[in-house]
Amino acid sequence: MLKNILKVSVFGFVLLSCSGTDELIDDLKKEEIIVNDENLTKLGIKITADKSQGNIFESFQFKLDQNSQSTYFGELEYHLDSLVFKMSDSHVTKKLFQKLENGNVGVTTFNHHFYFPGEYSAGILGYKKGKVIYKDQITLKVTDKNDFLTINWNNFQASGNSVGYINALLKNNLSVYSAFEGNYPYIFVRNSWNNSSNYSSDQINQMDRDFLYNYLVKLYSAPQYSESNTANLKNVYLENFKKSINNDIPVSIWISPKNKIALMKEYSKNNPAQFYGYRILAEPNN
Repeated sequence: MLKNILKVSVFGFVLLSCSGTDELIDDLKKEEIIVNDENLTKLGIKITADKSQGNIFESFQFKLDQNSQSTYFGELEYHLDSLVFKMSDSHVTKKLFQKLENGNVGVTTFNHHFYFPGEYSAGILGYKKGKVIYKDQITLKVTDKNDFLTINWNNFQASGNSVGYINALLKNNLSVYSAFEGNYPYIFVRNSWNNSSNYSSDQINQMDRDFLYNYLVKLYSAPQYSESNTANLKNVYLENFKKSINNDIPVSIWISPKNKIALMKEYSKNNPAQFYGYRILAEPNN
């Protein structure tokens, strides 16, 4: 067992999938009754981050650490069945260590991108026979200081390709593509699912639409214009946006002091019957 864990520390990191249901916290309000196991306290197991504050979509690197790196995490199997990472805004956890019959698996470092601003408690919880016997946490502050997600329009640069941003506790990822049309900057935001093979194309499209819409609502509140309250949403788009629409169809539109944002149904430029999916379009409001 010990040899297997040492192999993880020397030769690389084994990434474990997010656990949405198999590791749930009983009740965070009762965390004060948790007494850390003395043996784990001696090991000094803790979670660290490379920064205490940053902006949404900025990379935070988390690391599982301990007092002595000589044995690394080989001793965990004697004290824990599993160790999970958790954020204060979610009951979903990420497994960092799991004791298995055929050898242990673990992860000691991983990147995380916050999609929303706020103050977060990021922590680890150690389980033994279904009970939490160890915890450690840090506090992080996440801001939203850019004009739109990763972008500031006054120093806009085209990426030329899509840049992905992974939230370690979600089952989907966002990517941002930035470009110019003529002299006008714009960005596309797309969503992708880690387990897309488990769903049909129609299911994925609906999931994308729901996620992207709810994401914008949480950031900016309800859209000013939508299919439900606007008779001709395409005309609203053409009156406000500079990015050519081609065969795409707007679903919802947000107008803010800094941005013009639209949730779009994307179609082929050459074949209006070929539907690609949903994406967010944003451009500066000037």
